[in-house]
Amino acid sequence: MSSLLSPQPVLSRSERHWLRTISMLGACLATATSGTVYLYSTYGPALAHQLHLTSTQSNVVAISANYGLLLSGPFFGWAADTVGPRVLSAFAAIGSFVSFSALAYTYSGALELPHWLFLAAYMVLVGLSAQSANMAAVTTTTKNFKQNRGSAVSLCIAFFGLSPFVLSQLNTIFFATGDQPDTFGFLRFLSFLGLGTSAVAATSLAVIGFGPSRHQRNGVPEGFIVDYPPSETSSSGLLSSEESATNVDEERGLL
Repeated sequence: MSSLLSPQPVLSRSERHWLRTISMLGACLATATSGTVYLYSTYGPALAHQLHLTSTQSNVVAISANYGLLLSGPFFGWAADTVGPRVLSAFAAIGSFVSFSALAYTYSGALELPHWLFLAAYMVLVGLSAQSANMAAVTTTTKNFKQNRGSAVSLCIAFFGLSPFVLSQLNTIFFATGDQPDTFGFLRFLSFLGLGTSAVAATSLAVIGFGPSRHQRNGVPEGFIVDYPPSETSSSGLLSSEESATNVDEERGLL
């Protein structure tokens, strides 16, 4: 997946328009399910009660997800520019599935818990996965809509902000019914949700353009689609006036 690809044939205007639309939808889907890092309050009390965590231990587990989310931002921003958004989305899919599955089976007792700090490690992975999916989506929209960055990125941010609210409502409707909430079922739902949405993003996110200039001579990482063959004007990452005008018109047509 991380192998370098040779430049692809010239894309028609309709193909570029279609690819940008699919990428925008994939980015919104990825960010709409990336707010899982803020859902600890929905399953945290049941988890702490089941595993006999103290108040301090539960707080450390809860804040670990934020550390994973916030401290990894610069790294995933660099990775999005270097290896492309699809690799980040693939990591998010695997990380979300592993972390929430580990939490679910630890809660049920099927997975032994050697030490409570393992729960903190699982939550760090939750934060890393959320940041990876978020940066893949934001990087894609930022590079695809150069003339409408504010409008495009605002959609991703809006979906990311609404994500915990929507997911907590789903928990209330489907998993928190009755006297005994189905915490195990909700955690398993989050694991498959992260796996599915990030897997879709891994196949749909694509930066339509030349990609970073440092990749011009050695090929383009997967997730960066070349819409014009490299030329003397494009080797530095610059478009000709005709190509630039065409891309601007297409971007305005999408937003």
